[in-house]
Amino acid sequence: MKTIEIKSAWNGNSNCEACSIRSSALFAELNEEDFSKIHSPIDDLSFEAYANIYTQGDSSQSLYTLREGYIKLLHINPNGSSRIVRVVLPGNLFGMEALLGEHYEHSAVALTNVRLCRIPKVIISSLGEESPRLHRQIVKKWGEALSQSESWFSEINTGRIEVRLAHFLLKLAKELGSSAIAPLFRREDMGLMMDVKFETISRALASMAEQGLLTNITRLSVQIPSIEALRRFSERGI
Repeated sequence: MKTIEIKSAWNGNSNCEACSIRSSALFAELNEEDFSKIHSPIDDLSFEAYANIYTQGDSSQSLYTLREGYIKLLHINPNGSSRIVRVVLPGNLFGMEALLGEHYEHSAVALTNVRLCRIPKVIISSLGEESPRLHRQIVKKWGEALSQSESWFSEINTGRIEVRLAHFLLKLAKELGSSAIAPLFRREDMGLMMDVKFETISRALASMAEQGLLTNITRLSVQIPSIEALRRFSERGI
């Protein structure tokens, strides 16, 4: 883990004003006056793939904004079984339950190498009382997270596996004109996300490649020759 402490939230080594995801992150609507009220440090952290960011039940002292990579939020049930409830994308906020309780409700685990900002919840609590802008952004980000979780379950946990996989890839795809590229994770993780065995994921990828929907499937990524063709395939649902 590489840690860079930001000396000032507004002027420092990892200048929040110039952050590449600032427009989509928690502090998007804040101005210089708001940032001048922040006195606690914000940490700029790097984790390697499969590292634990925090574990379900840990004391919740911070919120996080993901800058690069992908993170899974994993819920462990009382019987020991686990379920991935959300994949965190760059620009997303996670660990928001820190604002409501004393412990994290899920485990956060890196799916890839990641870079993130760790924000002490004392900053959010104190600044939220003084800045309506931050309060609006918190409500917005919380709503986005709930919407993502709901669509996650409805779109990739029901229906034929190839259709689930199409929805999954469309959520993560980076469009390059009419084509796109999407990340792939360990097949075990993808099976856990879609509630199927990992062998089923491999078979579905092969089937979609045979249909011309996917090409260049590797351990970490897949190319989508036509994003519109994949979208039509996902909408047909057959």
